[in-house]
Amino acid sequence: MDEMARTEKSYPLVVNGTSAPAAVTVPESGAAAWGVVLVPGSFMNDIDGNYLPEHGNPFTAKPHVYKDLSLQLAARGCAALRYARGGVTVLDKDLAQAHRHFADRAAVVAEAVRVLRAAVPSVKRVALAGHSEGGPVSLLLITTDRETKIDAYISLSAPALRMFDLMRQQTAMSVKDGMASFGPMTYPFAAYDEAMALVREGKPVPADLLAQLPPWGVWGMDEPSKRYLREYDEIESRKLIADLSCPVLIVQGLEDTSVYPDNAEMLFEARKGNPARTDLALLPGLQHFYKKVPAGLDPMAVFGLETESDPAVAEAIGAWLDKLAV
Repeated sequence: MDEMARTEKSYPLVVNGTSAPAAVTVPESGAAAWGVVLVPGSFMNDIDGNYLPEHGNPFTAKPHVYKDLSLQLAARGCAALRYARGGVTVLDKDLAQAHRHFADRAAVVAEAVRVLRAAVPSVKRVALAGHSEGGPVSLLLITTDRETKIDAYISLSAPALRMFDLMRQQTAMSVKDGMASFGPMTYPFAAYDEAMALVREGKPVPADLLAQLPPWGVWGMDEPSKRYLREYDEIESRKLIADLSCPVLIVQGLEDTSVYPDNAEMLFEARKGNPARTDLALLPGLQHFYKKVPAGLDPMAVFGLETESDPAVAEAIGAWLDKLAV
């Protein structure tokens, strides 16, 4: 189909003592029947989906995946809302501090849905598209907040495994001769397992074990951050997605080394027996931010690709939404 002209407007998401930047992208006609809220993943992204040190990230990456998806979805006639987790303004310090919990992310999504519906009155139905960690956040909202009506759920490279199990899967992929690696740094995988088990249980990691590990791991985080991860770890996505009564689309790039493709298969398997429509879109050659991966590229370089996110994702979403009754 020919691309539609698009317009975009900024909005604040004011919730839990904070104000987060958001943007709504719509076809120029403004007559979008479907609205899609893009729920971001882990780390502090700016409004476009970039990860910058000034937002507290330990690295710089500029995949701009949420901007790309917003523009591509609007080109297919959908309204899309994206928002930042980094660069957030604190309006009430005590209130914001009290809401440093995983479950509080769902309140931001609920506010995003409200803003999208108010900004685009033509929207009849809303889909949540949870990317990476945004998947469990979306599932938590849909299954616990009955007032925020969600008509469809789109899993964008979201995990099926619990958080600590996902991290172990990621780390295990780098292990050779008992040593895990991160870039040029290596450390004993057995020490990693021992330390992560202690963090998962809320116990301190002893100094002799810390001495075997890189300083930037979960074991080096402050206690509120560790608590957040333990709360995230309690979310069992396969159980939550199994009972969703709304239609579900599971999208996965097959070159993803952040959330491995078997997670998509596990989520799809969990939906077996559910009468609501469930579809699986496996996209060859695409990584976690839906960039095409050149052959032989180092995994760290793959993560940092800044090319445009492949429009196949928005095409899959748009075609799927077209099949759902409005």
